[in-house]
Amino acid sequence: MIESNVDPFPAADLETNRSGRLTDAQRKRLRGLARAGRKDEFIGAMFCGGVAVVLLAGVGPSLAGLARPLLGAAFVAVALLLLRTAVSGDSMTRDLRSGRVARVEGAIGKHSYDVEGSHRRTTEYFIDLAGKSYSVDGTAYRAAPDVGIVALYVLPKSGVVLNLERLADRPLPAGATADRAAVIGAAVASVRSHDPVQAAEARAELESIKNAMQAERSGLATAPPAGERDPRPLAESILGTWQTGPISMTFLPDGTTVATVPGGRQRSGRWSIGPDGRLHTNASGRDQITDAWVAGGMLTISQDGQGMAYRRTPGG
Repeated sequence: MIESNVDPFPAADLETNRSGRLTDAQRKRLRGLARAGRKDEFIGAMFCGGVAVVLLAGVGPSLAGLARPLLGAAFVAVALLLLRTAVSGDSMTRDLRSGRVARVEGAIGKHSYDVEGSHRRTTEYFIDLAGKSYSVDGTAYRAAPDVGIVALYVLPKSGVVLNLERLADRPLPAGATADRAAVIGAAVASVRSHDPVQAAEARAELESIKNAMQAERSGLATAPPAGERDPRPLAESILGTWQTGPISMTFLPDGTTVATVPGGRQRSGRWSIGPDGRLHTNASGRDQITDAWVAGGMLTISQDGQGMAYRRTPGG
């Protein structure tokens, strides 16, 4: 498919497309494409008709038995089919006559494959949605998101893609916050499904979980007012063991810290509170300086606009 320099998913057209209609700009562009398609079909019809005449008139190399009339009849049939399409209009022309735009919604997928021609290799691009594949050019393929929930606006008969709208993530499954590891594990297993729709839905669910975690961490990045924090110095209130999911941090009075990561592996290091009141640690294998505070029985460690909250373990 020939790539276009035009914005493949114009935001200015979305409101009209949502109402099930084409914009004037879309109609003008598609009329040019439909006209070019009908011209190609008319040329093809003339070519097939010419070959049919040659075969049925007995001109050219001799062919055994019924081969000549059968081939001639076949070329006549193809010529008539192409001529009918050129005159009455192909599927895109019929879409333009109706002016209707269809909306398809679901979890997006994409695929492409190379086609070897006689002189060059070309690549075919597709957007997969709700069990169907829609042919697009490379510009639209790259502009479309790799994962997530989208609405695709297409011509209903020809399947020509007009626009794409990224929709909000679907609500997470019940209990996802409490048992996030189990939900992620189930989604990862579904990604390997042979059903492309199920796999796309699973990828969208993982993206939703990632976005929810990022939003949660962004919300934790700002320290609460001093009156809501543990009144003790951070060097004292931070002592003990803190945990979030499979990760835990232990801060010992002698300045030793032990981090337990998924899989039960432990990493030891040193910790201290600097003159600036910030937490200095190296349990991750490199020196880190972060903001930290204790409030409501939770230790929050914040860095680069992202916060992570740890709850004090019983007896910690």
